Amino acid sequence: HPAVQGRILSATVSREADRWYVSLTVEVDLPEPEPVEGPAVGIDVGLAHFATLVKEDGTVEKIPAPRPLLRYLRLLRRRQRRHSKKQKGSKNRKKSALRLARLHRRIRHIRQDFLHKVTTHLAKTKRVVVVEDLSVSGLLKNPKLARHIADVGWGEFRRMLAYKCPWYGSRLVEANRYFPSSKMCSCCGQVLESLPLDVREWDCPACGAHHDRDVNAAKNLLALALAG
Repeated sequence: HPAVQGRILSATVSREADRWYVSLTVEVDLPEPEPVEGPAVGIDVGLAHFATLVKEDGTVEKIPAPRPLLRYLRLLRRRQRRHSKKQKGSKNRKKSALRLARLHRRIRHIRQDFLHKVTTHLAKTKRVVVVEDLSVSGLLKNPKLARHIADVGWGEFRRMLAYKCPWYGSRLVEANRYFPSSKMCSCCGQVLESLPLDVREWDCPACGAHHDRDVNAAKNLLALALAG
């Protein structure tokens, strides 16, 4: 491992499955970054895709959740069901618990690697990154959303952007959680009274524009930042 550059403030020892880790909090002096010259981008995190991006030139990009993560999550649910059927206190249950812990660790590492790569790319290449200030803790109370949100890490995605954007010279804009990004027409500004989660496409009753729910939300988030 490379030598630590900076002043160590604290160290935390933790155990995960059958491995031990030491996490260091280090104080370092960071040079002022050069401002990023890339385009601004609006980002809507969603259910069908991890995120939908809309750039200033209208380019749309949809980022899927990593396939290995989805595969291991399905395996985890199967193993959890088997584990629940094993006799408490038995050697088989202890072995099963260790296998589950190792699988949890692998899933966490895949998720973290995916999130780090996506957020680093955004912070380095987009001068303004616009996301919605979602209340993840509140959304987790919705059983339809809880598993998906916990699986892909919306909250961690936003947390990483919050410190990486200043690091690399870009700006993070967080829209108010009550901003109607999904149900406001990005063409005319008409706001629907409601838009159920299972509705993925809709037509504006005022101007007739047809919208992909996630693309429309990303467009509105981008417009909000550019207007400000």
